[in-house]
Amino acid sequence: MKKIIDFVVKYPVWITALVCFVFYFLPFKPKPFGDGEYHEGTIQLIEYILNGFKGNVRIDKGLFSLFYYLTPYSLVYVFHNDTIFYLSGIVFNSLATCLAVKYLFAAFDLMGFSNKPKFWAIILLNLFPIHAYYAMGILAESAAFFAVSLFLYAWVKICFDFKSVKYFLILAFSLVILAGTRPNLLPFLILFSVYFLTTKFEWKNKIIFISSLSLMMILLGVVETKINNTDGAFKKDIFRKHILWSRFELRGEPFNWLPQHGKDGFESSDYINNLAKRDELDSICDANKLDKTDYYIQWVINDIVDNPGLTLRQYGLKFFQSQSFIISPLMKSNKSNLVKWGIHIFINTINYILIFFSIAAIVVLIKQKKSQIVIPFILLWSWSLLYVFIFHSEQRYVFPVRPVLVFLFAFYLNYYFENRKTQNR
Repeated sequence: MKKIIDFVVKYPVWITALVCFVFYFLPFKPKPFGDGEYHEGTIQLIEYILNGFKGNVRIDKGLFSLFYYLTPYSLVYVFHNDTIFYLSGIVFNSLATCLAVKYLFAAFDLMGFSNKPKFWAIILLNLFPIHAYYAMGILAESAAFFAVSLFLYAWVKICFDFKSVKYFLILAFSLVILAGTRPNLLPFLILFSVYFLTTKFEWKNKIIFISSLSLMMILLGVVETKINNTDGAFKKDIFRKHILWSRFELRGEPFNWLPQHGKDGFESSDYINNLAKRDELDSICDANKLDKTDYYIQWVINDIVDNPGLTLRQYGLKFFQSQSFIISPLMKSNKSNLVKWGIHIFINTINYILIFFSIAAIVVLIKQKKSQIVIPFILLWSWSLLYVFIFHSEQRYVFPVRPVLVFLFAFYLNYYFENRKTQNR
């Protein structure tokens, strides 16, 4: 057993590469181009550059995702072929995912974890390899997974080495990637920056971090303003749909956790009621010439205030649903319920192990007075959960927290094994 553990711990990156390779040939994958925004936007960005920085680019979500895919797409742009674009993108995603695992295990080494917790971390990570699954699509998730792993590594590094300016710059860059690919995490950047200023790091390093982070974010914002061709009304419409759906999610059917995306035979009464309420609110706004976004926000606030018990129940269930990673194509397939629910239970047993071990690790770290290491991770997890409480609780909004959960899982196992070793002496 020791030889197996040593082998696995020695090659976590190669194991990740193998898992990504195998996943490419499996029948279940995300939609190749997602909703098409990153695929289309990246091609438009290449053409914008080739046209002497003239034209417009589709940016529905995070601009950095387009810069992320700019690298592989540029290498194969000459072919003008979607199949080749897709292949280049998932190869790049797989490399980024492997590098993310490398940084994650480098953080384990910095913390002095023994081989056993490292072994179980890579096993648990790959028993349900959602990171490899997301790498199989032109999506933002692989970039976010890489960004959080890099952030985690840089943060642990500077907690042990206050004098290295390089890692403060890496820390800032990792957060730019994170917010640039997942804009809903921008408030986390603000929370973390405020916390960072309260730490005992030298003011020189604080200034370097804050100024570099601010400069890169401002530059990203300026570029987006210059090249964006997305109608602001589109983003407002998406915002309204999300906050309204959130108020009906798990409302009448609290245990129907299957994500609802359309009338495909699996829509819940909650989803149907959500569509009806949207029509109702739109009609009121049209008849009275009201701003739809303001009216939706006020309706949601009033509904939360009027139904505190319901809201508490919804948020309690959303805590688990948002981290459950239900595979919609599987659950909507014609396979037997035994197969569908067996896989579903297996997947979520792994997820809940990560969740509860992570909570235990947070308690231990605070008791050990190592709160400086763990507070940023608490802020990231807390904001991600708050976001899904208020908006549509798709699992992909909590996915960037996964490297943190794996890290905390490994920390608690290391703590447990070290305690056992001490007791057996």
